[in-house]
Amino acid sequence: MSILAPTIMKNWLRFVILGFAIRHSATAHPADQSEMQVKPAPHALEVRFTFNLLTVTKCVRVDADGDQKLTVDELRAAEPLFTRYLNEHVQLEVNQKPASWGEKARFDYLWPNFTNTPPMPEIEYAARNVDVSFVLPQKVLLEDFWIAFEIFEQTGTLQTIRGVYEQDGRVLEVPFSFQEPEYTYDTGYADDPFIQQAEKAAPEKAPESVKPPEWPLWPLLPCLLALIWLWSRTSARHRRT
Repeated sequence: MSILAPTIMKNWLRFVILGFAIRHSATAHPADQSEMQVKPAPHALEVRFTFNLLTVTKCVRVDADGDQKLTVDELRAAEPLFTRYLNEHVQLEVNQKPASWGEKARFDYLWPNFTNTPPMPEIEYAARNVDVSFVLPQKVLLEDFWIAFEIFEQTGTLQTIRGVYEQDGRVLEVPFSFQEPEYTYDTGYADDPFIQQAEKAAPEKAPESVKPPEWPLWPLLPCLLALIWLWSRTSARHRRT
């Protein structure tokens, strides 16, 4: 047997193990996949985005000091920047009218003991996820809404977003990608007789104007009579002099 055989076998085995590990890691934590969960209600729209930190760093600058590590403080400081990015690059229309996500975003970091997390190197970015949630109240009945992703210039064209729409116990999955970046969802509330009946039963009322308190005048009558009597006596004295 050749003396090179053990070395070749060892290298081959190492290659197989490494390939399996890479494949398993890619399957368990796809770096180019994000998620969006949508829960419409008659007068509210709740949307939760889930991104890994690798995707977030492609969209906004998080590593403020450039040391190729992310700290808790850097993540917190980047939250307003990423909120603004979503408002600018994830388009929203409600009832066929332009809308926005707003600035009230909730960030939830999905790993234990977040506040005590040590600086994270780049190799960990793809395995750490964050939820960004918006709750948008609606004054009028939510009939339909349109969402379009314009993030692929920063994230790359391989990026995908798994959309999950949940309404009244029904679940609809909608994949978003560079090729199919948008989707319009019809809630069906406009054609629901029960929703329409509830809308008619609770019409919006204009706020009533506040009326000043009405005080009774009769307690002031004795005082008024006394003032008239004093005035008359004073006038009489002036006439006599």
